Amino acid sequence: MRDSIEIADFLLERNEKAGEGTVYDEGERTQMEEEIIYTKNAPNGRKKKKKHRVRNRILMVFFLVLSVLAGNLFGRLQYQIETAMSLVNRDVKSDLDSVDVKDYDLLSSDKVINILLIGTDKRSYSTEDGRSDSTMIATIDGKHKRLKVTSLMRDMYVSIPGYEDNRFNAAYSYGGVTLLYKTIAQNFGIKLDGFVQVDFVAFKGVINQIGGVKVDLTEWECNYLKNKYPDYGRAQKLTAGVNRLNGWLALAYSRIRYDENGDFGRTQRQRNIIQGIFNKVKSLPMSKIQKMMEKTMPYVTTDLTNQEILSYVSTVLFMGTLDIDQFRLPVDDYYTDETIRGMEVLVLDFEKNKKALSDFIFDYDGESTTPSV
Repeated sequence: MRDSIEIADFLLERNEKAGEGTVYDEGERTQMEEEIIYTKNAPNGRKKKKKHRVRNRILMVFFLVLSVLAGNLFGRLQYQIETAMSLVNRDVKSDLDSVDVKDYDLLSSDKVINILLIGTDKRSYSTEDGRSDSTMIATIDGKHKRLKVTSLMRDMYVSIPGYEDNRFNAAYSYGGVTLLYKTIAQNFGIKLDGFVQVDFVAFKGVINQIGGVKVDLTEWECNYLKNKYPDYGRAQKLTAGVNRLNGWLALAYSRIRYDENGDFGRTQRQRNIIQGIFNKVKSLPMSKIQKMMEKTMPYVTTDLTNQEILSYVSTVLFMGTLDIDQFRLPVDDYYTDETIRGMEVLVLDFEKNKKALSDFIFDYDGESTTPSV
């Protein structure tokens, strides 16, 4: 049986011999036209199918290679983090998961992680734990793909479980991390998923390891640091505007609270430093980050496991955000300055502040209006 190409050739040859006057019956003419069309299109069709198969195979191999590389990089990252994490001080007794907060109605979400950040004023020469110099809540908001940080001002007048009402930072002095968590739970109704505690030594070490942190100094801040530390050469070189601060100067900057904004300005500076650290670290190679972690982890205390830390780090990496949304308690207009038992304190409208905090942590998407800070 002749194939379609042979049939088409036969019909074309007979047509040429017969001339224009040749008449074909309807069926013969239709077959000839169909076979000619098939003859023209069939080879290209086969080539296109072959090209598609080759292209699909190339793409499949390409994505396979990418997945292998990603797996190797993630495995390497996991190994490096776990190696550094072995140097961390684990405070099992202060594990927030074991703290009894069942009596409080706490807000939480499986898409939002809240980590308590505690900065203590312990010095390298001291054997005591030190006081809570700063307290923040770091939020990984997987729902809105946002990183957030909230400062909790130490002069807030709050209820401390088992004690008389006092300044917020007294909770840490009375009962460490666990009492601090209970105080946050009772007054602000937020569930926390873990804590990280860092002292002055680690704070300075992290910044020195990453090569300093950029901060935009006001003219007043610049003059304050120069006058405060007249014998420190680096301080004398500061100028109003963007400066790169080493660990020592960054610590001094973050503790300034003698301008017109008082402790409000201090907490803002602390958040500026955290944003500066994040901006610098995200651009560093993994080898540099690993070295930094190895140097500073011995000064860090946490209740987080290696697996939890790895999970949170990978979440942040895949979120892709480069900025940190900032907030603080108390919010503007919802507190008053008062003196109680000889203490200058901030007396809060708790319902307004609780709502503002929950809105920021769980609902703020980076575009909606946030409460005034």
